[in-house]
Amino acid sequence: MPTDQTYLDGGNELGRRYITDFARVEAFYGSDYRRPEHLAAQASRLLNRTWKPRFERETVVAMLSKYAERHPAPRAVHENIARLADPTAVCVVTGQQAGLGGGPLLVLYKALTAVRLARETERASGQPCIPIFWNASDDSDIEEINRIRSVAGGGELRKFRFDIPAGKRHVRDIMLPGPDDGAWQAAQDALGDGPFLERAALLLREGAGRNFGAAFTRLLNELLGARGLVVIEPWALVDHPAWKRLLLLEVDKREERRTGLQRVAERLDALGLPAGVPITNHLNLFKTVRGERRHVSTEGKRLVIEGSDESISKTELLKQIRAEPGKFTPNVLLRPLIQNAIFPTVAYVGGQAEIAYHGLLKGLHRTSQVFMPSLFPRLSMTLVDREDARMFDKVVAFRKRLKWRQNEAGIVNEEAQLAVRRAFHDLRENLTGLAKPLEQDIAKFEQRTMRAVGDVMTRVKYDPLSITEGGAEMQPLLNRYFPEDKPQERVITLLAAYARYGPKLIEAIDNVPEVFDFGHHVAVM
Repeated sequence: MPTDQTYLDGGNELGRRYITDFARVEAFYGSDYRRPEHLAAQASRLLNRTWKPRFERETVVAMLSKYAERHPAPRAVHENIARLADPTAVCVVTGQQAGLGGGPLLVLYKALTAVRLARETERASGQPCIPIFWNASDDSDIEEINRIRSVAGGGELRKFRFDIPAGKRHVRDIMLPGPDDGAWQAAQDALGDGPFLERAALLLREGAGRNFGAAFTRLLNELLGARGLVVIEPWALVDHPAWKRLLLLEVDKREERRTGLQRVAERLDALGLPAGVPITNHLNLFKTVRGERRHVSTEGKRLVIEGSDESISKTELLKQIRAEPGKFTPNVLLRPLIQNAIFPTVAYVGGQAEIAYHGLLKGLHRTSQVFMPSLFPRLSMTLVDREDARMFDKVVAFRKRLKWRQNEAGIVNEEAQLAVRRAFHDLRENLTGLAKPLEQDIAKFEQRTMRAVGDVMTRVKYDPLSITEGGAEMQPLLNRYFPEDKPQERVITLLAAYARYGPKLIEAIDNVPEVFDFGHHVAVM
């Protein structure tokens, strides 16, 4: 049951335009994505481009095979890896950070969109097409990935995180507690109490004693390996020639590349369509120093590594990359180029925010001699319990009214504060001339009044349920389907949904009749 995604998630304006008004933003992207024949034509262009492909297929197959053996993958994965040796083979790539319990539900939607899209592309083009999942375990945002979220029957949000300090270490280097640690029981409790909890808990505890990256890969292999989804971590690819080539290019041409990105960002800003990723004096790579991921920045003609007061010459930095490419990792803007240089990528599956920042990268692909793939919107879905199905449309409409009330409250807030300030201005003008000591008392009174007005308006703006008819009835449903006022797919942990729905979770995605339908889908469970 598709519905308008705008009502569920405002998202990124550029990403939304990409889906709803592609002609307006097409100039910032590589190619059309909306039909199978578009991707078939893209696959043909990919292998017949004007400069020679550098995909090093034998090297890629060896790297993927070694990694798949390290994290025992099903036969279908090894078969797909072997198919990449075919000089006509292409890939559909997607990826996400290595989240605890699989990360948010959208991870599953991304992965299965990639599997289905690879199948459609192969059917349309006649070329082998392999789905690849980039397990971004070189990320360092432990706060974002170290979490489990589920919703109780009454709508209360259950939360859990392991006691792991924040820092800048790669999550591939952060170990989960051992199997005997009592915290695993609390983690299991946070998955909820669905009929498939035992299986979900078993899958969760498979990560015990492993690092976040390995645990994430093994979970994806277990859930989707039979469908041929090939999972890889960046560290397993650092010896690929493209990894080193693009890191060296980023340092050598850093000013040209930063200027090019800035110009594209300014063009998008002028259209009211910001990409959401700021262009700064940081290079698009990090260096690992004592196990931590550090920015490399330009300060005039100097290159500085975060945490160091000393500069480093370009020559020395290039030398370090040649000697130890694994000590360097790409940021969010360089990662797509490395992916697309290593894999013959016909399409990348992403959400609106990813699609938006890819809009910065067309020129960078061209100057790096890397083929820019199509950007394909991932499937978006809300899972609705059967007993709530008749109410779901009302919940969506009610939430839309709440958004209106919040906007109205914001306007009233601004007008009220302006009116109060004008009133106190008039008081000062008229009274302090009569009695000078009153000025200090009026200033204090103004501060107290403005604080009170701000408190009242904040409550009205951010707690509109209390002033909206039907709020008490809708509160549990809003909590269930829009936890933390966000779409379910962004909050609820994959294994928490599996504990509740089991194999029906994957069946719901399979039952979406058309992968090229870019509306939001509602699955009645």
